[in-house]
Amino acid sequence: MAPPGFGKSRFGRSLGGLFVDPHINNPLTTIQTSPERKLIIIDSFDTLADLSLFNYLKALRDENKYHLAYVFLVNKPFNDPVLGDLLKLTSEHIEYLPVLDPAEYDLFGFNPSPKQFKEIEKLSGGIPILVKACVYSMRDGSPLNVDPFIAQMLASSPQHPSYINSQLIQDYLDNNSPLSASETRLLTLLEAHKGQLVSKDQICEVVYPDVKNRAGITDHAIDQLIHRLRAKVLEKYSIVTHRGLGYRLS
Repeated sequence: MAPPGFGKSRFGRSLGGLFVDPHINNPLTTIQTSPERKLIIIDSFDTLADLSLFNYLKALRDENKYHLAYVFLVNKPFNDPVLGDLLKLTSEHIEYLPVLDPAEYDLFGFNPSPKQFKEIEKLSGGIPILVKACVYSMRDGSPLNVDPFIAQMLASSPQHPSYINSQLIQDYLDNNSPLSASETRLLTLLEAHKGQLVSKDQICEVVYPDVKNRAGITDHAIDQLIHRLRAKVLEKYSIVTHRGLGYRLS
């Protein structure tokens, strides 16, 4: 699972097996006519609502038990009851696609200086579509216009933990909303425990409820979220950091 712009389609194609793009091919027909019965990857699965497809996938898996694996690529959790018997399968095995490590960046033939590379990392936060936009902008000397990409990401997944590491996304949020969704959740939590210490684990549970075991949420990311909220509520509140313990609103 990953928001738009995280390269889930590219990841899906890299797995081998049968890759099904419902925007290009009819998924049911494509799967029925393919001999592949070990690995089937379906892109944009959360946009489908085809009961006949879901029933076929369930039957096909039963026929090839212990041999056939499915990978469903989605932008957000897909728990529609129309999934029928597939609902348990899709809800119990969720993996979150991480952002790119700097060593994985596709630079599209561009050879950035160390300073430029650090700037790409800072601006993009490792989100593939933002990495690409930054590289193209630096390589071609063209304007960096990522607002449409960011708007699409936020519309699909408003509170993804990786957003905190992208300066482009944080600047967008500053310019388009008083408080981001994550900042609002954090402020609500701190207000509910005003005068008390709130730990980082508590913050993760409330701000990122869909993320298990703090996957992908670093201490630095939480510190940055606190820093940004602190600046926005400065006239009303004080947020004190207690190193190793947590944060307190006063």
